[in-house]
Amino acid sequence: MTHERQPPFNDAAEREWALQEQAARADRLGLSPHGDAKLQSYRVVARALRQPLDEELPADFAAEVAAQVHRTADAQLELWLSVALLGLLGAMLLGVVVTYSQLWLAFARTLTMASGLSNPWLLALLAGLALPASLGKLSPRKSG
Repeated sequence: MTHERQPPFNDAAEREWALQEQAARADRLGLSPHGDAKLQSYRVVARALRQPLDEELPADFAAEVAAQVHRTADAQLELWLSVALLGLLGAMLLGVVVTYSQLWLAFARTLTMASGLSNPWLLALLAGLALPASLGKLSPRKSG
């Protein structure tokens, strides 16, 4: 039996919402101001939201919005193509690793035996030092 999870009931948010609605209704009906300071501040906000804008929209507002939507659509296409390219490059990298892994392992074994690095704990230490350094984690941080 499956149940959809309900968001937890938040009593404070419910009281806040009711207070905002009460202030908007009182201001809309023109009732005399009374109540706590929070209710009065919400009445001020409700009154301000009902006022018309001081400025008119520009004459080319619709054209500007359409151009912005067009730019956004182009950006979405570029984002999708970038993700597809990144996936393709990841698949190619996986193919290279699978193809040449035996050769790399043989080279690594030869290198470690030739230089006396056959102790696995020494190799783990070197890997532990090399990986953060290659990621820039050991570089000195500038303060300020």
